[in-house]
Amino acid sequence: NCSYFKHFTPGQSSEIFEVTTQKEYSISAAAIAIFSVGFAIIGTICILLSFGKKRDYLLKPASMFYTFAG
Repeated sequence: NCSYFKHFTPGQSSEIFEVTTQKEYSISAAAIAIFSVGFAIIGTICILLSFGKKRDYLLKPASMFYTFAG
């Protein structure tokens, strides 16, 4: 059965450990990944806008967005 496994120790009774998936971790990991992609997109938009009309002041926020994405 995939839901449990037995752990045997010599001379003692066996203990059964439940193996459960923790959905809270997968949901939070998905949320962090979505925020990371969002920050990378905003950083790319800042870089593309800075190339247009020589707006060099947008490069510092772009670097911060890429740092947050990492």
